[in-house]
Amino acid sequence: MIINDVIIKVGIVEDNGLLRYALESSLNADGFEVVFAASDGAEALSQLSHAEVDVLVVDLNLGRQLNGVDVSLAWQKHNPELGVVYLTSYEDPRAVVGGKWPQLAKNYVYLLKDKLSNGKELEAAINRVAAQEGHIEHKKSGPLSALTDSQFQVLSLLASGASNKEIAKHRGITEASVAIAVNRISKALGIPSHLDRNQRVHLARVFLNRTSD
Repeated sequence: MIINDVIIKVGIVEDNGLLRYALESSLNADGFEVVFAASDGAEALSQLSHAEVDVLVVDLNLGRQLNGVDVSLAWQKHNPELGVVYLTSYEDPRAVVGGKWPQLAKNYVYLLKDKLSNGKELEAAINRVAAQEGHIEHKKSGPLSALTDSQFQVLSLLASGASNKEIAKHRGITEASVAIAVNRISKALGIPSHLDRNQRVHLARVFLNRTSD
């Protein structure tokens, strides 16, 4: 894609090989110049010293030590004018980065993979951040956005199968505090405590449905 007679250079970081290939092929066909297509964070950071890109398209969950937020911040520190498009399956980034709301890159667009109907949404997002018109702060959305970071962490542990005793030990709180937290989480998510099925099952289902890659 050409803006002001300049072809937009793009870097891709995506651990799914088929999707990575599809993104690279599609963007090149649409007139962008894909400078690199990395499979993980380490490979993406290895490009820092020699690759020049205007926009980084990065998945949040890269399956290894570095996540997409880590990579985007490192790249933007190296190039403050860099635009970032987070292309992810995760409505709430806390599911990837450890339960605390992360600092995202400046000048970014957050795109959910399952909301894309064609390549035009991604193309528009790339053009937007290339023109320095991306977001500065992330607008929280979805059911899980109602949870505090602490509640999100408790729910994450619950969904992983941890008991109240195990959650209490992990969080450094009492089991009674965990029970109170679970009830508050249920209220925040609109899940009644008198359901015919186990309340914990419903909570786990809501979490996993919203955080599955």
